[in-house]
Amino acid sequence: MNWHPKIEQLLKDKNFEQVILFYENEIETNPDDLNNYWYLGLAYLLNGNYEDCESVWLLPFLEIQDNDIETVNQKFLDILMAESERQEELNQLNISIFIRKKILEINPNLYNIFKLLLLRLTNNSFNIEMINEYNCLDIVNNHDQLSEAERNLVIKFLEKLLDIPHQLTLDFVKIIYPKLKNNSQFRELLTDKIEVMAEQKRFLIYGAKLLEITLINQPQNLEIIRQTFIYYSQARSYENAKLMAFEYLKYSSSLIEKVFASYQLLLNAIESGEWLNIQGYYLQYQENLNNLVKQQPEIKEKYLFTWLANIGQLLLYINDEPIKNRQLINGIGQLFEIQAHKYYNCPVNFSEKSKVSRKLKIGYIGHTLRSHSVGLLSRWLIQNHDRTYFSIYTYFACQQNDYITEKFFINNVDQAYNATNVVNDFITQIEKDEIDILVDLDSFTHNLTAMIMALKPAPIQVSWLGMDSNGIPNIDYFIADPYVLPDDAHKYYQEKIWRLPNTYLGINGFEIDVPNLTRKDLEIGENGIIFFNVQSALKRNPHTIHLQMKIIKAVPNSYLLIKGLGDEQITKNLFITIAEQERVDRTRLRFLERSPTEAIHRANLQIADVVLDTYPYNGATTTLETLWMEIPLVTRVGEQFAARNSYTFMMNAGITEGIAWSDEEYIEWGIKLGTDENLRKKVRWKLRQSKKTSPLWNGKQFAREMEKAYQQMWKIYVSQQIKQPDGGNK
Repeated sequence: MNWHPKIEQLLKDKNFEQVILFYENEIETNPDDLNNYWYLGLAYLLNGNYEDCESVWLLPFLEIQDNDIETVNQKFLDILMAESERQEELNQLNISIFIRKKILEINPNLYNIFKLLLLRLTNNSFNIEMINEYNCLDIVNNHDQLSEAERNLVIKFLEKLLDIPHQLTLDFVKIIYPKLKNNSQFRELLTDKIEVMAEQKRFLIYGAKLLEITLINQPQNLEIIRQTFIYYSQARSYENAKLMAFEYLKYSSSLIEKVFASYQLLLNAIESGEWLNIQGYYLQYQENLNNLVKQQPEIKEKYLFTWLANIGQLLLYINDEPIKNRQLINGIGQLFEIQAHKYYNCPVNFSEKSKVSRKLKIGYIGHTLRSHSVGLLSRWLIQNHDRTYFSIYTYFACQQNDYITEKFFINNVDQAYNATNVVNDFITQIEKDEIDILVDLDSFTHNLTAMIMALKPAPIQVSWLGMDSNGIPNIDYFIADPYVLPDDAHKYYQEKIWRLPNTYLGINGFEIDVPNLTRKDLEIGENGIIFFNVQSALKRNPHTIHLQMKIIKAVPNSYLLIKGLGDEQITKNLFITIAEQERVDRTRLRFLERSPTEAIHRANLQIADVVLDTYPYNGATTTLETLWMEIPLVTRVGEQFAARNSYTFMMNAGITEGIAWSDEEYIEWGIKLGTDENLRKKVRWKLRQSKKTSPLWNGKQFAREMEKAYQQMWKIYVSQQIKQPDGGNK
């Protein structure tokens, strides 16, 4: 059915008054032709006369016999369907929606419901409660099998609905999933949407819940279980993450699967703050890592190989045993690199220009070149590079850019490259840019960066700042200084340790805002001594908390403030349990919420008289913030890199007060600084003076020292190429 040919031009000209007149005349001439009523109603609708439209459409139904209703309805529906589609093509979605609502009144089937909802989604008039309003869940549930047209329509609807993170969206996906699970278009759509919503838009729990729906029909899919665990962990939904970790363990059979199962269980326990129950998890994790390094198995599952480089990092939080831990980490790094070359065929030919005197090209790669600890600390090096001798490139690995990215890592470099997660694209770009020295800022913390470093796209590769070294053989150098690693560390590191003359990091300071925390808020008097523990749950090793409680017990009128990530209730249980064991009244503990911004967080540090560092994993950024705010710090120095960050920063800031080489010294320094106000004033004065002279607070000087190191590395490399002209590709 179509409009009368005589009024086609009137429709194009939007002369709806004449269209109305035409059909009114047609009805007078031929009142028995019901089509004229349908089109007259449509003409009123196009002219904006909605009430007249409804009235005209009602007239034929007042006259017809019951046995003719089905036939009349069908003719009416055919005309309405055709006009709805025509209006949709004209992008007149409000009119199309009005017509579709009328269609739905006559024939409330699945196709018509979802056609209407899809239109509403398209013109932004959809409300998620319409899922209930139109009884979508029951209709889909009671619909035995979808026709091809219905299936295609529902998939189009889902393409927009999945962008709305809501429980009703999840309910709908759960109902529709069994009917579409074998449809490749649906599976691809769901996979893509989960990645976008969870990883790019950071609706992590929503992404995890969608993945759980897919597990209903494939409960033993370890790859999906692991990804669900990751999303819950990143969302700090620790109980749900634990359930996923146990599910993964239940279905694990191979050694590598068991390695990841034990890693997930241990990670969840210490991330949440459940330190008092980790012993069994840790022993199993350690045993599995030992077996993995000894056996060096081939890893067939790509998702497992992809994350392999990260799994050794938990060792650093548990024990300060660098020789033993490095053996495992180096073995994992070696296995990861071997697997990387099996999965990716990315041969790199280093440019012959390497033998020509020219500007050195330095590339920095990471997923944290933004408002993140690594980004905030590394920006000063980028900003202070001497462009006379160096060209600077940045490579962003799956990161969400922000104002820090824009200001320091895009606008402040020669070229910035941003991509998603395609390894070959990064390798190709780095090779095309002819990068001489590629600097990894991620270490254990991102699998994509580790993959790229394992494939060696640059002749010299360096690990700096992000964390301790991850042991990948294709990384040539690990940046250190005279303090952050012991003198004999070269014996157990795979990389060559390159020690800068003063500090492995120099910065120009931090942005500070106005504090929003007062002693009155905390119900602590002016004479109260405030100790501060400001680390995430990962670093809250119970052994150190015991030492901190001994300090609180020994310093009269003292309090311990606890702040950092982790499950709130588990964190409270951890500290209160240890306080009771050390006979410290729980009323001397204060648990703080996160500050609105990092700048306010730093300002709030000023409330502390003394900050108590963690061990065996010290603070790094938090230590620098503490020293910048001129607050005394007590740190326990160990043997591993993670246990010596605060030590090197304090030495470079010119203070030794608070540096402890044993548990006993840690307690002694805590008590001294807590009870001796003059000592605290002395430390604050020295920290204030250090801002004028210390290499720690001189980003420009640090840049010159790093640049000198780069030039020396390059000189070594070129001399090796001259000796071995065919050995350019490691």
